[in-house]
Amino acid sequence: MDTEELLSKSRWKILKELAKAPRSAVEIAKKTSQSVANVTQQLQLLEAYHLIKKASDEKDPKEHKPGKPKTRYLLSQEILLTTVLKSGIAEKKVLKFKEADDFQKFLINLFFIIDPEYHNHLIKFVSITDMIQKADTIAYLKSGEKEIEIMIITEHIKEVREKYSNMNVVGFDGKTKKIISWSHNKKEVEEGLERKEEYFINLVKNSIVLLDKKDYLAELKQKL
Repeated sequence: MDTEELLSKSRWKILKELAKAPRSAVEIAKKTSQSVANVTQQLQLLEAYHLIKKASDEKDPKEHKPGKPKTRYLLSQEILLTTVLKSGIAEKKVLKFKEADDFQKFLINLFFIIDPEYHNHLIKFVSITDMIQKADTIAYLKSGEKEIEIMIITEHIKEVREKYSNMNVVGFDGKTKKIISWSHNKKEVEEGLERKEEYFINLVKNSIVLLDKKDYLAELKQKL
C-alpha cells in the first residue's frame, strides 16, 4: 500500500487528530465519529507503515486494566505529499520532513500556514538576513496591510535586535512591507513564562511555527 492509499478519508481524520496531540483510540473515535474498533484497526495499520507510534510514556500493555484501549499514539514521521498536474508534468511525490533541509521546511510551513500575499516578503527577509542560519526558531505572529510580525529565538540576539527588529522588505511585486521581529533567546522566554508575564505568554501562545530546528517552540508551548 503506498502513502496515498494510506491517507484514506477515515485514516486522514485519525492523522489530523494525532497532528494536534497524542490521543488514544477512544479519544479519536469520539472526535471523528468512528467506532473504537475501526479506529483501533486503522491505528494498527498506520503503525505498521511507520506513520504513527505508541507514546513513549506508555506503560507495558500487560499492566493495563481490562476495558477500552487507553494506549496513546502520536505521529512518528512528518511527510509532504504533493501532486502536480500541468501541461508536460503529471507527478506525485512524497517528501519526508527529516530529509528536508531547514530552508525547505521553512518554505513548506510558509506555504500551508501564511496567506500567499506575504510569502515573497518573508522569503526575501530570511534570504537577505541569512535568518535560516541565525535562528533556532522562526514563528509567524500576525500580519496587516503594511507589516508582518514574527518571533525569532536565537543565540545571535544582539545582532538580530540591532539589525533586523524592524526591516522594510520590498516584495517581488514591488510592494513594501515592514517585517517586525520580536527576538529572544530561549532562556529569556522560559524565564518570562516562569514569571507569568503576559507578553511572553501571548508571544508563545500566538506563535505559529515556520521553522523550529530544536523543537524550542513546541517545548515552550508545553509550559503554558
